[in-house]
Amino acid sequence: MIGFDPADTAKGREFLRVIARPYAVCPAETVLLIRDAVVLDGSHVVARDGQGVRESFYNVPPDGERAARLAARLAPRLAGRLAAGDVAALPEAGLPVVALFLQDCNNFGHLLAEHLPRLLHLEAIGLRDFRLLLPDAAAPFRAVIDFTLHALGLRAEMVACPEGSAVRVAALHFPTLVGEGWFKSPTVLRLFERLRAAVPPMGRVERLYVARPASGRRRVVNAAALATLAEAAGYAVVEPSRLAFAAQIGLFAGARRVLGPMGAALTLTATMAQGGRVGVIGPGYCDYFYWDLACLAGLDFDWAFTEPLAPFSMALLEREMTIPPASLRRLIEWQEG
Repeated sequence: MIGFDPADTAKGREFLRVIARPYAVCPAETVLLIRDAVVLDGSHVVARDGQGVRESFYNVPPDGERAARLAARLAPRLAGRLAAGDVAALPEAGLPVVALFLQDCNNFGHLLAEHLPRLLHLEAIGLRDFRLLLPDAAAPFRAVIDFTLHALGLRAEMVACPEGSAVRVAALHFPTLVGEGWFKSPTVLRLFERLRAAVPPMGRVERLYVARPASGRRRVVNAAALATLAEAAGYAVVEPSRLAFAAQIGLFAGARRVLGPMGAALTLTATMAQGGRVGVIGPGYCDYFYWDLACLAGLDFDWAFTEPLAPFSMALLEREMTIPPASLRRLIEWQEG
């Protein structure tokens, strides 16, 4: 749903090219065994030849340039740490060691759709008991990680890796990525199926309006008015972050219609049954993340933009939004049509 001609801007033309792409080719998925690796911050992996493992520097980079820039910035820091002998060695005796989390593991959506699905690679090779490097950024999601491990029948001994840490690992297992560019592989859906199966049956709420926390990023200025409008149309207004993770999964799994402002909680739409409908309201910064999930899960998807499409910028991502009630009404009409 676009209230302007997307072909009028370069970003709009890119948008049309991406959503018109008939298929995506994702890389092969496996588990790399890296000998004598050094792991920075619990995330970035450098092999013994001094070369950074590209996939550990940035998740699903469209062209690799961002990963290369990050690796170049970290190289002097790593060289200094090695020269000073400021690298801790993880004892070789014990369970195998796994590095799973990347630099964006502080984001609930990326954690669910791009990090945790890679645990299935470990299951595939029979690695069910291991030590898991846990960066500070992922620590707030410990309950989510523990639930996921339990759902998969895996057991992990957590190894805390504070910001600024450097750890040498004699043999490091690194599950490779589950997507390429904007596109995620069916492995993501397999994880959500397992999570859904691990949740006890609960009452269904078929229509959800997913509100953003008032204190969070991208605060919606007129949130109360939108919630009132959604409730009048028969939608239950929810803030998933107030619920336990299992309850969040059960809530979305039973829904047939979900809409709301762009936010990480909408990642849980991937638990919905095929044929459901998802509507996302966002600024002109166009994030294909939720659209791609909907395509993968067999869901109908629609967007409402509060302003014309524009190149990504942190300023646009972070600023408050005022959502025209008419945009929400149009999404509701589409969902019920």
